[in-house]
Amino acid sequence: MEKNEPAKWNKWVYIAMYGGTALFFLLYIFVISDNDLKKHIQLNRKINSLEESILQTKNRINNKYTYEELKNNDKLLEQYAREQLNMQKEGEDVFVIVYE
Repeated sequence: MEKNEPAKWNKWVYIAMYGGTALFFLLYIFVISDNDLKKHIQLNRKINSLEESILQTKNRINNKYTYEELKNNDKLLEQYAREQLNMQKEGEDVFVIVYE
């Protein structure tokens, strides 16, 4: 039995070393590093909010013109930007008339 005990002890030492190393790397990846789990969650939330913003903008555009029409026709895009978004060229005055 004495010959087997050092072999068992060595086995548990190696298991503990590998387990400790794996635990350290997992801890580093999820908590310590610059790209930790918290940052990934924040970025995923930001991506979702931006995708929703894109969808809302496309839906606003679809009310009058289709997205493809505006994408392909520069004059129509300029007309839409001036009418709906109240945009203007540099050095130009725009008057908005609001009906009550």
